[in-house]
Amino acid sequence: MLKAVIFDLDGTLTVLSLPLDAMRRDTKEYYRSQGVPAELFDSEDGISSSTVKAREYFFSRGISDDEWRQMEEEIDKMLSCHEGWAATDAKIIDGSLDVVSELKSMGLKTAILTNNGRTAVDVILKQLPMGDLFDVIQTRNESPSPKPFPDGLNHLIERIAVKPKEVVYVGDARIDGAAAKRAGIEFWGVTTGETSKNDLVEAGASHVFNSLHQVLTVIKSRLA
Repeated sequence: MLKAVIFDLDGTLTVLSLPLDAMRRDTKEYYRSQGVPAELFDSEDGISSSTVKAREYFFSRGISDDEWRQMEEEIDKMLSCHEGWAATDAKIIDGSLDVVSELKSMGLKTAILTNNGRTAVDVILKQLPMGDLFDVIQTRNESPSPKPFPDGLNHLIERIAVKPKEVVYVGDARIDGAAAKRAGIEFWGVTTGETSKNDLVEAGASHVFNSLHQVLTVIKSRLA
């Protein structure tokens, strides 16, 4: 039985305003400046896939855990800078909080799992009336590893005390689907972000919606 719904943030609940291309570019440029060969990355690599490749490269060459953590801290600072600018202008996707409120009234637990950092999310929460609608809001800083790794979802469902089969993850990106699949959690896609319906289906979405309002119909059928 469905007991909880976990949401991505940018492009799912809030209007996608992150400068993702710049964030992806700067991530690759940072790793290249530390010695990663430029040819290791391709145009399709995002922040997470670039980081995975860089980690494998450095550890294959004997980097220490402390040295890698230092790089992670530098990347986090860089991403937080980009996110901070976007957070100051955050806007709710029309009707998204009404959907979450109705889910709460139906007795479901609600949560957010985002790859945004805690600093930016706290800025958003000060501006937008959404914090009280969620049992847990988990950022990349509280996740063992960011999406597309499943660690964040695994950690979150422990925090809200549900099983993988009792929750769905709703997001707008391929990495959302990848994380859900690896965690054994059903993934529902929404086309309110940067990803098309076909790409979301390819990422494993069992449903794809044009808006969160359509999510309610499916959830009500699950609870009937």
